[in-house]
Amino acid sequence: MAQRKKRGSSTVQWTTLKGKFFHTFDEDDYVQYQGEVVDLVGDDIAIVLYFDWITGNPTYHKAVWVSDIVDEGWALYNTTAAWREACDIGLVKSRPKEK
Repeated sequence: MAQRKKRGSSTVQWTTLKGKFFHTFDEDDYVQYQGEVVDLVGDDIAIVLYFDWITGNPTYHKAVWVSDIVDEGWALYNTTAAWREACDIGLVKSRPKEK
C-alpha cells in the first residue's frame, strides 16, 4: 500500500477527538468516508457524523470504536479548512470520477 504524504505538525492541542474532522480510506488508500467526530462516550466510543461526498451535507451518525479510528489510520483535522485543503492539495487522494 502506498504511503500518504506526511502532514505538518499542528500547534493545536490534541486533547480530544471531539470536534475533529476526518477522512477514512479504502484498501487502495483512496478516501472512503468523510465526517466529524461529534461526541465521545467514555474513552472508547466516538459518535461520528458522516457527510455526503458530493454535496458535503450531513448524512447519518454512527458509533465507532476509538481504537478503530487509530487502527484504521483515519486522517484527522482541527478545522474544516484543513480537512478540505487535504483533498485540494493532494494530502489525501480521491478516487477518479468514472466517465
